[in-house]
Amino acid sequence: MRMLIKTLQDLHDDKSGVSFIEYTALLGVILAVGLAVLTSVGTWANGVWTTLCSKLVAAGGAAAC
Repeated sequence: MRMLIKTLQDLHDDKSGVSFIEYTALLGVILAVGLAVLTSVGTWANGVWTTLCSKLVAAGGAAAC
């Protein structure tokens, strides 16, 4: 974490400003991809849970999920 903070401070102190803008844009892309992956995994997990729950109810193993 300290390394990340130091890197961000170094980028912020860069007088040209171009590097800071580029790294900020790169961070935005990484965050967007991360959110998309988390959303996809959440949707997949919900589908698996729903399938499991419906099979348990059909087998008489659970009254309701």
